[in-house]
Amino acid sequence: MIWLRVAQGVLCAVEICGLYYLLQVFFDKRSNKAWSNILWFLSGVLLWGITVIQREGTSMYSRYYMIFCIIISLWGTKIFFRLFFFRALLVIVLYYETIYFIDILFGYIGQSLFSGNNFIDRVQFSISVERIMVMLISRLLVVSIVIYTIKRKHLISTIFPKYQLTFTGFVIIEYLGLFYCEKVFYPRFRDDVKTDMYFVLFPMLIVLILIIIVIFIMYTEKMNELKLINNQNTMIEKNYQDMCLLYQKRDRIYHDMKNHLSVLSLLLADRDLVRAEEYISKITEPIKDLEHKKFTNNHIVDIILNDKIEKAHNHNIEIDIHTDKLEVNCIQDIDWCSILANLLDNAIEACSKVTEGKSWIKVSISQNDCAIFIKVSNTYNGVLELSEGKLRSSKNETGLHGLGLESIRYAVDKYNGVLEYECVKDIFIVNISLFI
Repeated sequence: MIWLRVAQGVLCAVEICGLYYLLQVFFDKRSNKAWSNILWFLSGVLLWGITVIQREGTSMYSRYYMIFCIIISLWGTKIFFRLFFFRALLVIVLYYETIYFIDILFGYIGQSLFSGNNFIDRVQFSISVERIMVMLISRLLVVSIVIYTIKRKHLISTIFPKYQLTFTGFVIIEYLGLFYCEKVFYPRFRDDVKTDMYFVLFPMLIVLILIIIVIFIMYTEKMNELKLINNQNTMIEKNYQDMCLLYQKRDRIYHDMKNHLSVLSLLLADRDLVRAEEYISKITEPIKDLEHKKFTNNHIVDIILNDKIEKAHNHNIEIDIHTDKLEVNCIQDIDWCSILANLLDNAIEACSKVTEGKSWIKVSISQNDCAIFIKVSNTYNGVLELSEGKLRSSKNETGLHGLGLESIRYAVDKYNGVLEYECVKDIFIVNISLFI
């Protein structure tokens, strides 16, 4: 019937589209130009056409065709996306295995409910209502998973790379389930009720492993979050101690002011105006150095900026700051410290390693109705350490190794923000957007 062929074609298109949308969660396209998008679309149409022909010409399920689709999809993904090969392979294999396993599972359930109707044979070998029912249920489940993944794009794309080995184990178990459960298509195994054991064992095993993986990830992420909070507190305490030293220095100068005023009184009493002017210029120099400039009207931001200005000057680093007046917003003080203090500490550390030319840092902070934008650019020695595309700290000491970078990422994620960095010659630029 025509409507069955149309329905199968639509469901095959949903299957291919689901993979294409899923890949865009994990990987960035090499190009967004029109020709690239057209070729990407045409590759999907080609894979859809091959899938429809395979389903109509041979059978709905074929483990060998699944492997063929994995190879073709991986090849196409490598052309159009910037990717890590193993991660791309894992995502594609997990996607196809899940679809095929759900197909077989619901085919088996239909066979158990309608055993006298050869339900599983009609699903496997003919374009029938039974096949469309199974495909519809499985594709709806897969679409739900893909939609959830897209909505949680940032969370999923962050977690998945960290637990690749865990998901690899899940993929192996799922493939073994496919290998044994596909025997339901063979009458000899089905009639001897040998496949019933497989369909009891593997679905339960897969669900159990999936639950264990979720619990393991939740526990690990919670422990990492607690560790990160402790690291934040360590960084905040360090910055707090630095600022305390600044205030102690200021207090000493103010404490000495009464002695300075006594000397000035004596000089003025003697009408020695020249010496009095010289004395005033000498005692105002350290006061100017400690003057707390107001950049943004945000108390914690101004404290951080003033503290880092002094630290930069101590390292002979020029620092240029341009800011807007920050209105009342929901950025917490602890997050300002995690983001701004760590950004400037990293910039100062990078500048201190520059051996040729001037070292400088430029800071820009602006705000509109919905976001705060932070841009920090600085000179560096041209050497960066990357791990899976992420910037790593070059510090060798334990304890604070990389904590600043992770604290920045964690704080930015709290506000659904964006953290981007780029290198232009010997200049390192960080752009952060925080949505308020």
